[in-house]
Amino acid sequence: MAAPDCHEFERLGMKSLQRVFRIVDLLRDRREIRLQEIADSLQLQKSTVHRLTAELCAEGYLHKSPETKRYTLGMKFLYISSNIIDNMDIRALAKPGIRSLNELTQETVHLAMLVDRQVIYVDKEESPRAVRMYSQIGKVAPLYCTGVGKAVLAFQPPEMVGELLARLRFSRYTPNTIVDRQALARELAVIRKRGFALDNEEHEPNVGCIAAPLWDHSQKVIASISITAVLHRHVRIEQLLEYKELLVDTCDEISRKLGFRQETLEGGFLNGHPRSAVSVQRRPRRTSRKKWGGRRGGHGGAAREGEAG
Repeated sequence: MAAPDCHEFERLGMKSLQRVFRIVDLLRDRREIRLQEIADSLQLQKSTVHRLTAELCAEGYLHKSPETKRYTLGMKFLYISSNIIDNMDIRALAKPGIRSLNELTQETVHLAMLVDRQVIYVDKEESPRAVRMYSQIGKVAPLYCTGVGKAVLAFQPPEMVGELLARLRFSRYTPNTIVDRQALARELAVIRKRGFALDNEEHEPNVGCIAAPLWDHSQKVIASISITAVLHRHVRIEQLLEYKELLVDTCDEISRKLGFRQETLEGGFLNGHPRSAVSVQRRPRRTSRKKWGGRRGGHGGAAREGEAG
């Protein structure tokens, strides 16, 4: 019998590698599993699975409990995932989506992050219109009266929401600013139910925005994105709602890049909130640019400089 040639060794090696990946994928969604369960699930011989799991255990990719004889993912994956997370730049991951929103809507788009219990603007794409927002990267967005702030606050764990509400010092920026804790709690409940937040001239007169949260690998909201427009008699907050599906779809895509996997959530809850809170009732997605107020590149009314939502 002729010995296998190099191509045959390569084929056998690839087959073994594919089986290793299938074992890892199987364990990714289970806390622990027995050898026979792996063999049955992957339709492999028990001896083949034993050889592969022994090699994975020796390299630290799997762990076999001496008591239960069950397998779990090993510490090596923790080291790998920590390295990925440490090198993950949310601005770089979100940038294509932010630019796309900016191009499709012709409005200013912001990325804001939760940093030390404050929401801070970390990136921005200016509207190509004559009117520009004067928000600044690095500036704090009030939690209670900006779209990005409310979108982040609403989806924090209930105990953290309660703590932040208790610490808030309200200032009335406009007649629409919420300055009552109970009223803000009701607003946050609405945001959780519909999956996005609105700023209807609450921080700055004549400026409104719609914002949606970004979820990370730990199933937590760590940031938000807003689409912001100057409002006047021809452009009202209701028109920003035309962008809700586009915005939420973009945030969902970025969240997946950050490692968010909604299907792995236990009990149908996100940070103590109903799982349905991250979805909106979608209509067919629009990708055409909106032309508010007539001519392209302007709102059709008096321009006003303002802060972002």
